[in-house]
Amino acid sequence: MKRTSTLLLFLLLAAAPVMFTGCGPSEDEILAMLVDGRWDGVMDISYTKNGVKYPSTGTHIQFWNDVSTTAGHGKWCNTFADDAPINYLSYDFSWVVEGDVIYIQFKADNSENMERAKMKIGSYLITEYKFTGKISSMDGSKDASFNLIHTYSPWAWDYYPVIYPWDVYPFYPWYDPWYDPYYW
Repeated sequence: MKRTSTLLLFLLLAAAPVMFTGCGPSEDEILAMLVDGRWDGVMDISYTKNGVKYPSTGTHIQFWNDVSTTAGHGKWCNTFADDAPINYLSYDFSWVVEGDVIYIQFKADNSENMERAKMKIGSYLITEYKFTGKISSMDGSKDASFNLIHTYSPWAWDYYPVIYPWDVYPFYPWYDPWYDPYYW
């Protein structure tokens, strides 16, 4: 009897880690929850026309998490100074998180541009408030660094604290540029 109870005790001890392991979100799901929302800041890119480079003065990115827990769609806008021939460039995109890498597919006008429209963010630091790193083409031939802050999140207040637009635009607490057609 003692041998049976000892064997049963060892079986219970061996099974305990399996029995009490929770089914929490995966690392990819957590990353997708972190990027979900609006990010504002700067990106090291420029617009070139007639040999003159015009650096971007601001970047605004909105990630929407679709039905999937690790994918969605979004809108990306880069703004430029008043002396640039354009005020902004905006893009629609879809995104997916796989293996701690965020893959972005910008909508392209033809199949020739589809490959050029694929980007990845694999070198980054992300928290509830800040997102910094590099976005690069799939072949690594082009990259741009970025520094963004989280200005909106769809997650619960107590679970996912964020910086709100009135913290970023303190002189215009009623103004949210996301809804301004100038940016898009």
